[in-house]
Amino acid sequence: MKRRNFIRKTAVSLASLAGVVAVVSYLRQFFPRLAGGKRRIPLGDTAHFPVDTYTFLEEHNLFVYRDYEGVKAVSAVCTHLGCILEKSTDGFECPCHGSCYNDQGEVLSGPAPRDLSWYRVSRAADGKVVIDPGTIVSAGDKFLTS
Repeated sequence: MKRRNFIRKTAVSLASLAGVVAVVSYLRQFFPRLAGGKRRIPLGDTAHFPVDTYTFLEEHNLFVYRDYEGVKAVSAVCTHLGCILEKSTDGFECPCHGSCYNDQGEVLSGPAPRDLSWYRVSRAADGKVVIDPGTIVSAGDKFLTS
């Protein structure tokens, strides 16, 4: 193979590879990251969660809210591109792209296309309180602890 042909084929191959990487990177923005696995998450004793506060469970990317009636769980994954949300004074906000949600998980502003997902909290057969990320419920649905 002559040097010119080698350089031409190498240049075409590298340009093609760069094009594929650019297209994949561009298309990636339209597919948000999915929140972890769909297996049940044990909560343990609900008394360990402070009343009237959202507790962030980093290993599961969700917030657990406990009040005097019960416990409920909401996803901490932004519905825009899958960034992890932060709790603000009046809801949740995405530190990366600026999406804002109220305490009910409803989109207030930003590029987020839909509200946050609330997960079912229930008592398993062994008596432990668990979160089921595979079951979406309404924001008002909570596991009654009293």
